[in-house]
Amino acid sequence: MKKVVVSIFIVMVFVFLVGCLNYKAYELPQEKVSDEDTSLVDEIARVETELGLDQNSTELQPEDEEDELVVEEVVLPELDDINETDLTDVINKDEITHTITVKENELLSLKVNVEDPDNDSVMYTFTKPLNKSGEWKTNYGDAGEYTVTLTATDGKLSSSQKIKLVVDRVNVPPVIAALKDLIVNEGEVVVVEPKVTDPNSDAVSVAISEPLKSGKFMTDHTSAGEYKIIVMATDGELESKETFVLRINDVNMLPQISGVQDVTVKEGETVTLKPVVTDLDEDQIKLSITEPVGNSGVWKTSFTDHGEYMITITADDGKDKVTKKVRVQVLDVNMPPQIVDVSIKTK
Repeated sequence: MKKVVVSIFIVMVFVFLVGCLNYKAYELPQEKVSDEDTSLVDEIARVETELGLDQNSTELQPEDEEDELVVEEVVLPELDDINETDLTDVINKDEITHTITVKENELLSLKVNVEDPDNDSVMYTFTKPLNKSGEWKTNYGDAGEYTVTLTATDGKLSSSQKIKLVVDRVNVPPVIAALKDLIVNEGEVVVVEPKVTDPNSDAVSVAISEPLKSGKFMTDHTSAGEYKIIVMATDGELESKETFVLRINDVNMLPQISGVQDVTVKEGETVTLKPVVTDLDEDQIKLSITEPVGNSGVWKTSFTDHGEYMITITADDGKDKVTKKVRVQVLDVNMPPQIVDVSIKTK
């Protein structure tokens, strides 16, 4: 058992001696050696003597040690000697280097001059709203400031710059869609809703002339005629105007006959008819009454006129005719005979 322990201890000491610097490869400065260091060295020497190790067979010579460990000296360049492009593949400039101003609805096209010290082929790109060619067709309503980034690259290194685009506002009048002429009949409802847009997206107010001021017109029997309608649109600064014709066809309103009814009289009495004729179109009316009453509307009956008569009253406005029937009944009245004359008979 003692031999096994001794063997293990010998192996451990051997490994320690091979893995560490040989304590004999250098001499400890005497002035800096402490008593503890001296005791440690003496103890190692004693163990070596007991193990019977030969200095020539176990000690690494300085020449052999130099063959085992090679140290290369690395010289780091000074920071000032390092080119900025060696530290990063991208050189960015956050500050805005150019300001370009255009007006709304103009075509913006950037011309880029890029130089490469190595004479490499350089490609460049733009951020929106520019396209890949550096162009932007502005529209009305695009007024404002935009920051775009221009990036140039030779395939290995890149540079970028920020550019401010200023789009000045250009006001234009509202646009009124074309309006067609309208034709309606009296009694119909006319509704007009103009389609108005503003290229600048400004708030727009719209006005329509009479009789369509409210945008809606309920026609009646007096509305016939032709109207020139004006539509105005304004953004508060500029205005537009469009016109169209509204034609309302006349729809004849028939005359109305009133104020008459069936009549019953006795022979010898007078029949009187006084029809009342109205016309919503205010047309000129021609009135006629059939016999025996006649157009005068007055009939003095006789004692032989008993019977029933159907009288027709006609109102003509020149476009249409309206008739009304009135029944007139004349009652028989018996009258005594009258002696008109007496004379001598002759043979």
